[in-house]
Amino acid sequence: MKSLKLRHLLVWQWRGWSLSGLLGLLTVAATVLLLAYSGWFISAAAMAGVAAIQAGSFNYMRPGAVIRFLAITRTAGRYAERLQSHHTVLSLLKNLRVNTFHRLSHQSIADSLRFEQPDSAETLQRLISDIDLLDQFPLRAIAPWFWAIALGGFFSLAIAYYLPSALFSIVLLLLMRLILLPLMMLPLGIHLAKQEVNCNGQRRQVTLIGLQLLTTLLTFGRWQDYAQTVADNEQTINRLQQRLQLSVLIADSLAQLLLLVGIICLAMPGTSMVLEQALHPAILVALLLAWLGLSEVFQALSSLHLAIGYSVAAKNRTNQLIASSPSAKTESASKTVDILSQAELNFSIADLCFGFKPQAILTHQQNQTFKAGDVVLLSGPSGIGKSCLLQTLAGDIPKIAGSIALNQQLQHQFNDNTWHQYVGYLPQCPFIFQLTIAADLRLAKPKASDTELSEILSLVGLQEWLAKQSHGLQTILGEYGVGLSGGELRRFTLARLLLAKTPVLLLDEPFSGLDQASTEQLLQGLLHWQRDGILIIASHQQLEHPAFTKRWHLGVQ
Repeated sequence: MKSLKLRHLLVWQWRGWSLSGLLGLLTVAATVLLLAYSGWFISAAAMAGVAAIQAGSFNYMRPGAVIRFLAITRTAGRYAERLQSHHTVLSLLKNLRVNTFHRLSHQSIADSLRFEQPDSAETLQRLISDIDLLDQFPLRAIAPWFWAIALGGFFSLAIAYYLPSALFSIVLLLLMRLILLPLMMLPLGIHLAKQEVNCNGQRRQVTLIGLQLLTTLLTFGRWQDYAQTVADNEQTINRLQQRLQLSVLIADSLAQLLLLVGIICLAMPGTSMVLEQALHPAILVALLLAWLGLSEVFQALSSLHLAIGYSVAAKNRTNQLIASSPSAKTESASKTVDILSQAELNFSIADLCFGFKPQAILTHQQNQTFKAGDVVLLSGPSGIGKSCLLQTLAGDIPKIAGSIALNQQLQHQFNDNTWHQYVGYLPQCPFIFQLTIAADLRLAKPKASDTELSEILSLVGLQEWLAKQSHGLQTILGEYGVGLSGGELRRFTLARLLLAKTPVLLLDEPFSGLDQASTEQLLQGLLHWQRDGILIIASHQQLEHPAFTKRWHLGVQ
């Protein structure tokens, strides 16, 4: 699946949608016919009762049977259509998720290691809510439109047979209702739906980041600013939803106006033909009631522009996840390798402001340049924003202003996954999977041998821990690191990160929970491993070690 298109939503389950469409057409046709036929029957029966001479010859039994048949058909058809539609929608969602998950499974291992980050939570949300939105296209856009067009055509044939003088007006009104009005509302619906979907995504992302930086926000008294940012986003979403509902109201009002005009077009020539005794009054009543019945079928079209808008927005956001093919990633990675091999490694930061927005949260402006072999200690009081800065450098949080570049190539010029291949980041709250020790480590380097895995665990000081495991490298780890202490969990995820061998390594509190001897041992191992790259360590501890070539201090602005 190179790129998702709306036609895929119909093609993948075309048999199911065809059956569902036919069942739905049978249901709505039975609904309209039931209303029209009941109107004809009541009118004809009343006229037969008034004209006593016809009362004995009017067959009351057959129309009653037809009405019961139509009522049963409507109920059974609706039930069968709902069952088939739900089955088809679930099959469609299965196809969407399998294809999307399959495509994402080919993304870089470095990116998969970042699944605990806010941007990965946004990715997970797209895989669930955005994909679920895509069923609106066949279910709420194509199916109602198909039913409306089919019934509109049948009604036009009936008008051509019984009331040809009103045919032109009715066909014109149907074209306006089925084609012109949806086309008029479609650009507005797509525009507003895209804005709402994007705003909802931003709300989730801001909420996740805010929770992660809760300590920082409270420490510096910026929680009120953050809360105001969230409130402003909520107001924006509410305004968009109001505009969306207003657009539905406008479309429905125009539809009701067309309905009224249609009644006038049917009644005026119809009354004349009744007076001329060319049209039975009961037929005229049936045509009028059928037109009113069609209005119920057409009512779903008032929100057609929203269904298409949400589908287009969800399709675009889903395509953002699957747009980069493995070959494109390989090509991008090879270009980056060439850039890194052309000159000495250089990681530069110019006029960097990080946080959420300049008026609110943590807008430290930073200028730094690092080269191969640099070992940097990023210090500052707890809550000053060290984690936020490292996440910005890693590409997990968008910067406010300034630039971040690797060998003069700006961060935004890199594919996100490629950037993560060259800038590795260890968060304060690491994550492991419920896999064997070997399988979890090989997420970073699939072809790593058992010897390499043992060596990397030894480098981070986990050789004794590994020796105590009952099945060695094949021991299954508990989910979320169950069975490991806090320090062991941090060192294990660090070992996995080191296997990826990134030129720039960003470590957030890697020595937390370790005694002085373990800290010294781990630092020596890191210095040896990253001797040809750049190592930036964030710590609130007072680390006095000659290996640090630079000290980067964050203070209160």
